[in-house]
Amino acid sequence: KKRRKTSMTAIYKRELRACFNSFIGWLFLAVVLFFTGLYVTANNLAQGSAYLTYALQSSLIIFIVAVPILTMRILAEERKNKTDQMILTAPVSVWKIVLGKYLALETVFAIPCAVLCLYPLLLSRYGTIPYGETYVSLLGFFLYGSAAVAVGVFVSSLTESQVIAAVVSVVFIFIGYVMAGICNLISPTGNLLTKVLKVYDLTTPFIDLINGNLKLTSLAYYLSFIFLLLFFTTQSIQKRRYSVSVKHLGRGAYSIGLIAVTIGANLLLHQVPSEYTEFDVTKEKLYSLTEDSYQVMDGLQEDITIYVLSPESSMNLDVIETLKRYESYSDHIRVEYVDISSNPEFAGQYTDAQVSERSLIVKSDKRSKYIDYGDLYQMELSYETYGYEMTGYDAEGQITSALHYVTMEDMPKVYLLEGHGEGALEAGFLSVLEKLNIEYETLNLLTVDEVP
Repeated sequence: KKRRKTSMTAIYKRELRACFNSFIGWLFLAVVLFFTGLYVTANNLAQGSAYLTYALQSSLIIFIVAVPILTMRILAEERKNKTDQMILTAPVSVWKIVLGKYLALETVFAIPCAVLCLYPLLLSRYGTIPYGETYVSLLGFFLYGSAAVAVGVFVSSLTESQVIAAVVSVVFIFIGYVMAGICNLISPTGNLLTKVLKVYDLTTPFIDLINGNLKLTSLAYYLSFIFLLLFFTTQSIQKRRYSVSVKHLGRGAYSIGLIAVTIGANLLLHQVPSEYTEFDVTKEKLYSLTEDSYQVMDGLQEDITIYVLSPESSMNLDVIETLKRYESYSDHIRVEYVDISSNPEFAGQYTDAQVSERSLIVKSDKRSKYIDYGDLYQMELSYETYGYEMTGYDAEGQITSALHYVTMEDMPKVYLLEGHGEGALEAGFLSVLEKLNIEYETLNLLTVDEVP
């Protein structure tokens, strides 16, 4: 046991030295730090944004080129120089050999990530930084890059040509980067094919994390993805050690079982209610519901359907996450996405208003209520840019109000007196009445005998 532990450590140190004894490790550090620094300068310093997430999201494309450069030689060079025979006969398992090499590459990748962790501290000198969202985004950035490194290591085990390993890695990482867009082109509403393809969607779990919603399902996806890729790498190397035999067939059955368990664990985690697997780390608590919303949902006695007038792939992620909170908390609430471009007559069943895409319709057996997309966000005119800027997020307030409206028995009404020089009520006050589900009507006491 001591020899095996020492051998794995020796492989790790050997690969780490090899990265920095050549120009590859330094080139990788230079490329990642240069482009991430460029995006931070453009988004945070030049534009004054407090969110590092925009720079990190823009930087993902760097991995398509940078990671294959780092990983192309890790196993392909061993195979070309025939030094892999020495490794295969070494007193250490193939799994530990692969893990030692992978951890060496991860150490190299961790260096620019550690530098990025200093950026929020430097930016805090110029304003308020949302630390929770920022560092969860950095965690997502690290996991995305780690998954890309695992892809590169696996591809390097398949060939003895470093050039082929680099080119194929570029293709595989690029496919993982654009898979969400490919699935959206195939079917905006989703089908069996897109569900299968999304298994290799590397970007969506990252997007979930950079929005300030710490999802255990996203963490589990990346960790299981890395584990499976490293496992496939060991199987690729093992093929050169064993010929087809009963022992080899036994290994195949073990491999299938391990893959099934990993996939099953991910699927099981997705079935756990989001209140146990998702944690709101946003400064404004965008995805957390208040006690008022929980009280309204606790009082529900009938089923409610929330229609989203948009395919899920085109809807804002923050609204999607808010709706998931409602749906996971109450069994009486169901969310459905409707593409009104292909079904333009749908909204006419529930409202006479001129509907807009990405709006909501909340429906019960009693009545329905239309929530315009513009009401989900609070906008104010900026006198610096002379354009409207988002200053708040009110999806919870609008949805909870609609739930109350479609389930209440009696509709309260406010009468606004007129005829005695009363001042007109401001539009803001009237919108508050509407949000409280209170109808209002003008009343002139000179023309009626009594207040209704």
